[in-house]
Amino acid sequence: MAGKKKASQARRPARAEATRARPPAPLLRPAPVYEFSAGGLAGHVRLTDPGRGLVFSQAAEGKCLPAVCHEVLSLRHYLCRGGGGLLAPREESPCEGRVEKDTAVFSYEKVKEWPVTATVHYQVLSQGGADAVFAFTFGKPVRGFEAGVETLMPRWQPAAYVHSGGSWVRAVAGPQVQRFYPRNLGAAELIADGRWEPLRLAGVAVAIERQGYDYPMVAVRDERTGWALVYMALTEECTSVWVNGAHRTVGLSLVGSDVKAREKVSCRLRVVLCQAEGLDDTLAHYRQFVQEARAARK
Repeated sequence: MAGKKKASQARRPARAEATRARPPAPLLRPAPVYEFSAGGLAGHVRLTDPGRGLVFSQAAEGKCLPAVCHEVLSLRHYLCRGGGGLLAPREESPCEGRVEKDTAVFSYEKVKEWPVTATVHYQVLSQGGADAVFAFTFGKPVRGFEAGVETLMPRWQPAAYVHSGGSWVRAVAGPQVQRFYPRNLGAAELIADGRWEPLRLAGVAVAIERQGYDYPMVAVRDERTGWALVYMALTEECTSVWVNGAHRTVGLSLVGSDVKAREKVSCRLRVVLCQAEGLDDTLAHYRQFVQEARAARK
């Protein structure tokens, strides 16, 4: 018995050492996802990844959607006059995501270089698509502030169109070009004031279309399926729209003006995913958006 007891005591330290040496089990946390279904469309917003925006994932009757439906209306960057380039809120600004009734809300904190806090409300529309309200509050004056809202496109990038010069124009950016369609001359001057210099240094050319846009809209249409993803803003809130061939994005610039300390600025965008035989079919959606957005201000 004494011999067995000694042998047992000798084995205990070895077992204890083996237990201490064993690596801890991986800890898996579920990612909170806000799922929605409306107007024959379904999708989600990841509350733990605010920079991704909305994702449309399924259409009615199990029909497949084109790949243009990922990372829709994401807050990507801030720009200003005399600033040191752009800041990407999704990468550098602490953010909290939550759900309030039928709305996903993201609150971006300010960082040292940018005295800006932002709140983004994504609200799904009953007819399909979503409204996104971007509200900015400024701790200090900022000259020529702009916020960029983008959508990431797939490697197979369908045609993007801008309404310019009285008709729809195919916005061809090229593999190393970001092509802008400004609202007016003042908006074009903002683009050319040096704020996009980091883009040039990265080898991406900046092209400014003199004609500019007629309506602050970008329509991306998949000609194989007829699906059109249409982004729209109010003219007074959108200084330019663009297509970037290098980073495969389409985007809209918001605000585009000097702002004061403690000033609050709010901009509303809408994205509509619809079947369109022709691009003119999307103009009815834009007229409805303008009417509703301006009525909401009153």
